[in-house]
Amino acid sequence: MYINEAHAADVWNIGESAGAINYSHKNIADRIACAKKLVEEFKLDIPIYCDNMSHDFETKFASWPVRYFVTDESKKLLLISEPENSELDMTKLFSFLSV
Repeated sequence: MYINEAHAADVWNIGESAGAINYSHKNIADRIACAKKLVEEFKLDIPIYCDNMSHDFETKFASWPVRYFVTDESKKLLLISEPENSELDMTKLFSFLSV
């Protein structure tokens, strides 16, 4: 899920250390363009969705600053990460996926 740009160059610029230079999304077209850029740059082959401009997904699922979600083919949520001290224990994800 592509949500609001965390380190937008015109809001909280951290430069290239963010991995890309993006600007805050002024409309849904901006957000979709950034999501497409992500897919192209990292050659992702997974579904990418964009939060709406009201930030409904981010608000409902507390996805900022970091969180991962695992779904099945029907888009049912199977696992939602629980960050601790703003960190994720990726071993939980790997254990879940190896079952």
